[in-house]
Formats: sequence, C-alpha cells, structure tokens
Amino acid sequence: MVERKGLLKLPDTRGGIALLISLFLVLLGSRAALISHAASPIPFLDEWEADGARLLAPHLRGSLTLSDLFVPLNEHRIFFTKLFVLSIFHISGYWDVVLQMIANAIVDAAAVAAIACALARVLDGGLAIAAMILSTLINALPYGYDNAVLGFNTHYYLLLAFSLASVWFLADGRAWSLRWAAGVLCGVCSFLCMASGALTLAAAAGAHLLQIACGRRAGLREWLGIAALAALTVALIGLIPHVPEADEFRAHSFGQFLSAVLALMSWPAHTSLGSFLVLPSALFFLRTLEDRPALSDPCWFNIMALVWILSQMVALAVGRALIPLQSRYFDILLVGLSISLVSAFWLFQRNAVLGKPTIWRSLALGAWLGFLALSLTHPQRHLPDKIEEWRMITAAGAENVRQYLATGNTSYILRTPGVEVPTFFPERLRELLDMPEIRSTLSPALTSREAPHLWVEVFKRGFLRLSYVWLGVGALMLAAVLARAEMMRRRPVAQDCPSGGSARIASWQSRPRHG
Repeated sequence: MVERKGLLKLPDTRGGIALLISLFLVLLGSRAALISHAASPIPFLDEWEADGARLLAPHLRGSLTLSDLFVPLNEHRIFFTKLFVLSIFHISGYWDVVLQMIANAIVDAAAVAAIACALARVLDGGLAIAAMILSTLINALPYGYDNAVLGFNTHYYLLLAFSLASVWFLADGRAWSLRWAAGVLCGVCSFLCMASGALTLAAAAGAHLLQIACGRRAGLREWLGIAALAALTVALIGLIPHVPEADEFRAHSFGQFLSAVLALMSWPAHTSLGSFLVLPSALFFLRTLEDRPALSDPCWFNIMALVWILSQMVALAVGRALIPLQSRYFDILLVGLSISLVSAFWLFQRNAVLGKPTIWRSLALGAWLGFLALSLTHPQRHLPDKIEEWRMITAAGAENVRQYLATGNTSYILRTPGVEVPTFFPERLRELLDMPEIRSTLSPALTSREAPHLWVEVFKRGFLRLSYVWLGVGALMLAAVLARAEMMRRRPVAQDCPSGGSARIASWQSRPRHG
C-alpha cells in the first residue's frame, strides 16, 4: 500500500458538512460586511424600469400577467429575478432592495461553497481541503461588488447556481434518465436567469461528445440525447431578442472577439500573460481525455464546468467585446479561477502518483500559485476606492430622491450632477416617482413612513451588524475541521484496506488508458 504521510485526510460525512458550513459562513460574512458598508435603500439604474415600472407598478394595479414575467430586459429573460422581487415585496411590504441583497448573499454563498466542494472531488486529503478553502477565500474578496450591492442582480448568482446544477446532473447522467432530465431542466432555468444561460446545454452537449470519443457513452440513445441538447440550445438562442442599443458593445470583427476572449482568459492579470493562469485547466482537460475515466469519475464534472466557463467567455466576447471586464462578470470568471486552482493541485497530485520528481512539480505549483496571488492583487488594490465611490453615489442619489419626495423640487433630480441621480434617465425617474404606485412601494427610509413589518427591519439590521460574527464563526469552524482532520491523519491506517488517498492512488494506477 502507498501512503502519503504529508497529507491531511478528508473529513468524514460529519466533518465534510462542517467544512461546507464553515465556508458558507465565511462567504456570507464577507458579503454581509460589504452590504452593511455600501448598500443603499434606493433602487439603482435598471431597477427603476425593470422592477418598478414593468413589475411592481402593474402588480399593484392588478394588471400583471404570467407572460409579463418572461418579457425580456435587454437580451435577458430574468424570470427568477422577477419572482425574487415580488416575493421580497410581499415579505417586506415595500420595494426592499436591501433584503434582496441579503437573499442574494445567501444564494451566492451556498452556490460558491457547493461549487468548490464539487470541483475538489477530484482531489484527495489536504489538497482537496486546501482547494476548497482557497476557492472560498478568492470568492470572498469583493471583486464582483456591484452584484452584491445591487439587489436587482440576483440573476448573476442564479445563473451560477442553475448552470452548475445542470452540469452536476448532466456530467454523468445517461441520456433520457431522470438525472439527465433534471440537468436539462436546470439548463433551461439558467436561460431564464441570463441570455448566456442558453449555452449551458450546449456545453453539456460538447462534453457528451467528448465522452463518446472516450468510449464512455455509446448508442443511439446517447446520440439522440446530444441532438436534443443541441436542438434546445438553438431554440433558446432563438428566443434571445436583438437589442439595437447593445450593438455598440458587440464584437464587430474577429479581432475584437479574440481580444475580448484573451482579456477574459487573462483576468485578474492586467496583461495577456494572465492567460498562463488557464494552463492547468488546459492540461487537466488533455490528461483527462488521455486517461478516459469512467463516466462516474468526478473529473467529468470539472471538464463540463470548464466547457461551460468557456461558453460564457464566448458569450461575453460576442455581446460585450468593448467592455468585457466589468465587475458584474467577475463572479462568473471566479469559477474559472477555481477550476484552474483545482486543476493545478490535481496535476501536482497526479504527478506524485506517477512518481515524478518532487522538486520540479513543487516548483511548478509554487510558481503558478505565486503568479495567481500576484495577479489577484491588481484588481484588489482598486476595490476600496471603487466600493467607496459606489457608496457615495448611491448615498447622494438616495438623499436627492428623498428631498424630491419631500419637497417636489425637481432640481434635486433634474439639475444635480449625473452621478448624484440613481439612474441614467432623470426625466424618466421623475415620471416614476410621480406615479402613486411607485411612491407607495419605496423604502420607509426614503418616504419617512413606518415600516410595514418591524420584524423584517430587525432581521436586516441584526444580520448586517453580525457580519463579522458570521466571518468569525466560519473561521473558528474551519479551524476545528482542520484540527480534526489533522487528528485523523495521525491515526494508524489499516494496511489491508486502502481508503482515501490510497484508494485514489490505486484507481490512478489501475485506470485503463483506452476505451
């Protein structure tokens, strides 16, 4: 039996659940701290038209229909975001963007922790735990701050949740099985979050073709399944409306497209050298296809997740070639970084199994991790200023709206500097604020009226004030999990019953190289 003494053992089921909870709390605490510092009760930018004029106003008039929930906003059919807004409206009794931010933080923290766990299944022992922790810490940094402090951006988090759930089911689900059907349903739901969700099923179809090439899928049933995924992809893409206003941001040449793809692949580095960050994912992809693992092997989830990330980069490069690196897209790109991180650890572990020299693989991993850490510092150093700018703009916008509602003086929203009005269209904002339906939905912080449900306000204040408590509890739980894992590592291991890391080593050594 081969035993790796230097690695922690993965926790058992109870320890694994504790690890997930600790990572969830760390993420939740980081999001709550950001919301507590930078959030404003004022709706901002697209929220006025999408949530106020097109959703809440007709809802209060009694004219909202089911079909209205599917009406696109720009290129996107944000069905689930609209359900979120309506649900929170009925919980709070008003248009409560802060409560929506809190709900978004919970969804995001759960999704990121689950994705980190799913990706790390290809690893053993301490490297699996390290990959999950590092993925969580990278995501805890507020690179995608405007998603966190804009209640309206629920769809970015739900896109991740539904798309990666689809990947989870479809990676090893046989065509036309219940698991496959669940994956297809999640893929369709991802399209009802954002237009790029139309490519979720395309990524699955591409991964299934790779599995056929590796001999892990075969037969007419599987080919019909791929055809169905392709047909659904074409149908969903056909439902994406053309928005002339967005044409100026699209790729107008192949060169612009390639430049945008390179920028997305290189993020968070500020030069094209950042494309070095995707090297581990590329090698993982090639080595996995060379190994031809069984359909149940967790490597296929990572392969399909990688294909999905590439599809999202293609969508951004086509539709937003002139502005590909916006903060709102970073939550998607961070999943790609997590895949690369896990891939780097996997290559290190795989080479250890194959007996490659320790010094060279250690130097390679160290160099890559160092480059990743250095690259992450570039966008991070600008974050405090950008977050503070956001806080000041939304605070000024809230005060101007509050003054207009109190005095009726249009100078507060029509003749103030543009950055002090919470929309690009001040005239339209005045029209909306003059509508009784819209006024009745606004936060008590803007209208000086009593909150409809006091318990909601108590919950929000308590949740946000305890942001560092969530962080602290998560950190303490994580320390306890690591201490318990270290104790398990020191226990004697039965020599006749390979498990954990030795089982993975045995599987790598005995894995067939061809179909």
